[in-house]
Amino acid sequence: MYEYYQSINETDDYSFKTDLSRLAEKEYVYIFFFKHGIIFSFNSVPIPDEARQIFKRFAKVFEQTYTRFLDLQRAEDQTREAQIEAALERIRSKALAMQSSSDLLEVSYVLREQMGMLGHEELESSIIHLYNNPGTIEAWYTFRSTETNSTKIVTDQAIILVDSCDYIRETIEKYHSKETEYTIVSQGKKLAEWYNVMLKVAPDTIEYDDNGKMMVPDILYYHYSKFPGGALLLTSCEQPSDEVKELQKRAAKVFNLAYQRFLDLQQAEARAKESIKQASLDRVRGEIASMRSKDDLTRITPLIWKELTALGVPFIRCGVLIMDEKGKVIQTYLSAPDNQPLGVFDLPYGSEEIAKGAIAKWRKGKIHKEHWNKHQFLKFTQKLVDMGQIKDLRAYQGMDAPPESLHLNFLPFKQGMLYVGNTTPLSQDELQLVQSLAEAFSIAYARYEDFKQLEEAKTQTEQALEELKSTQTQLIHAEKMASLGELTAGIAHEIQNPLNFVNNFAEVSADLIEEMHEEMEEGNTEEVKAIADDIKLNLEKINHHGQRASSIVKGMLQHSRAGKATKEPTDINAVAEEYLRLSYHGLRAKDKSFNADFKTEFDVSLPKVNVVSQDIGRVLLNLINNAFYAVDKKAKSGREGYRPLVTVSTKKHQKSMEISIQDNGPGIPDDIKDKIFQPFFTTKPTGDGTGLGLSLSYDIITKGHDGQLAVETEEGKGTEFIIMLPIN
Repeated sequence: MYEYYQSINETDDYSFKTDLSRLAEKEYVYIFFFKHGIIFSFNSVPIPDEARQIFKRFAKVFEQTYTRFLDLQRAEDQTREAQIEAALERIRSKALAMQSSSDLLEVSYVLREQMGMLGHEELESSIIHLYNNPGTIEAWYTFRSTETNSTKIVTDQAIILVDSCDYIRETIEKYHSKETEYTIVSQGKKLAEWYNVMLKVAPDTIEYDDNGKMMVPDILYYHYSKFPGGALLLTSCEQPSDEVKELQKRAAKVFNLAYQRFLDLQQAEARAKESIKQASLDRVRGEIASMRSKDDLTRITPLIWKELTALGVPFIRCGVLIMDEKGKVIQTYLSAPDNQPLGVFDLPYGSEEIAKGAIAKWRKGKIHKEHWNKHQFLKFTQKLVDMGQIKDLRAYQGMDAPPESLHLNFLPFKQGMLYVGNTTPLSQDELQLVQSLAEAFSIAYARYEDFKQLEEAKTQTEQALEELKSTQTQLIHAEKMASLGELTAGIAHEIQNPLNFVNNFAEVSADLIEEMHEEMEEGNTEEVKAIADDIKLNLEKINHHGQRASSIVKGMLQHSRAGKATKEPTDINAVAEEYLRLSYHGLRAKDKSFNADFKTEFDVSLPKVNVVSQDIGRVLLNLINNAFYAVDKKAKSGREGYRPLVTVSTKKHQKSMEISIQDNGPGIPDDIKDKIFQPFFTTKPTGDGTGLGLSLSYDIITKGHDGQLAVETEEGKGTEFIIMLPIN
């Protein structure tokens, strides 16, 4: 027995040693039980009953003492647990109080502070590693800094490259493993290599001896507790105890709450920033869309100043440079700090080095940067005065004294460059914000240029329209005197159609140009080509119908004497479908709020019919336009559950064919049903209709094609116009 005790009790601090040769041949062992253990006695002779009773009483007393020991131990454990929970709760509270993503650094400070208060020095050195960006580790750490003879805790962050050293590479491997907790031991060369990295990314955390030499310990233990997105790290010169590891593990779980809050705030901030950005860009687009002349650019530069401020971009000067390739000058518009125009002048391409540099970078679509000191700024300003471009030096500099340092940034867009000047360099994020503003300006300015061209075309069209109106007045008078004879058949449509086409395709082309710029920004080359083809086709149609409108006046009298046009075999289904879609898209181009469903029910067995396709097209367009007008009017009345629908159908009969244009609009009241085919009768507001559409349509069908045009309607439910044409 003694040999066994000797074998199991040998330790560095204590050794159970007994001279086995001196032991008695016989020994009495007395065992006395209590609730949590035993008390035993070794004797060479039997002990009396009195002594055994004393041992029993002693065992009972010891049982009470040991019970008290256990109670105190539990109380101490509970107190300790309460301390830990209180510390963790403070971290939770700080996490829940986060108002911005930058507050995560403050949470890391509270974490370190609370862990230190639990009595483990190594926990106070906890560092947070975040792995949300591939290729880097973002370290959130705190360190003690001595300033003005007092020590304070400083919270900071550092970005560590994954390939910076062996220790970091091992850290990444462990993080991507299945282990949730792990310890990395670093010493010797590996540890020295890591300290050299720390010297670059967090120099304030490095300690030095009296000789100024960096103090690198012999060995360090790095223990990690992972959480989604990162890990909590403690550093110690000794292997951390199980209690420390457990505390770190619990702290990591609590910090994960802060990190998830951090991610949510980051997303919310990104959305808010994007909303501010989009609102700013929309204001610029809207302002430029209201421009009517080049002089209006002087009121755009103060707007850019305002929007740069809204975007949080630091600057003291800004402006717009429009590159005039024909005149070889840079049209410059600058804004002052008080949001007033600072200067408007033309800078010849080769007049200054800054002009040459800006032009070269603009042609390559790259950002141009320069830095001026006070002397260079004054020199350039004086040259502008000498060139007669500006009159007041003080007004141009925009402040009481010229800037000591000016960083010039020119960001390209299609027609020029957006200029931002500041006393310090702009960050990459800030430059990207300015670039987005420049691109918005480009799109809006392109729309402005298109508007100018359309204005010129509109002026020419209006002149032709005035001539047409004069002629139309005479023809309408003749129409009245001749009981609406064939003289004016089709005139109203001849006048209105080309103008509608010009206006509609011009508006559609402007929208397509804006879409093309968006696709160009996204790099969708194929989509850009497709849009460009559509624009080309639209321009061809604008040209065609513009020429057609200008020729109406000259050919009006000849047209009236021309008699009936030649009838040709025509696919009525194709004509009906073409004018249905033309009507729909034309109305959509005029009114963006217009929306309605339409469908076709064509008889595929329908033969070709000898008709004047242009005249039949006019009739269909007029009837379909009226149908869309009716359903749109009903839809805008606010009727709940109503879905506007226009149906165009064809049907073959034995000796005739039927074309039906049906709508589910408000219908035609009985008291005016008999008047709808009378000339100049209309139910539309003044300016929306001439009152000749249905009258001319009736004449084209009945007199020009020996057909019939009838109407079936029910007030509140809809209307159907039915065209019957003979099959030859």
